[in-house]
Amino acid sequence: MTQYRLEQLSGIQHGHMQWIMSGKSKTVTFSTVLRLANGFGMTVIEFLDNDMFLFENLEVE
Repeated sequence: MTQYRLEQLSGIQHGHMQWIMSGKSKTVTFSTVLRLANGFGMTVIEFLDNDMFLFENLEVE
């Protein structure tokens, strides 16, 4: 899936998606996570069921 298609399916504006993808956005709201999951056709549980979301793998301030 292209970034453009994900933006369309999730309803996330291009500029915001660019900030997320570039790592410039250090905080992502739960609403945005829900939109991303929906864009991928997944539940939020399915979306977050990945080792990259384990606490020890996250940069938490």
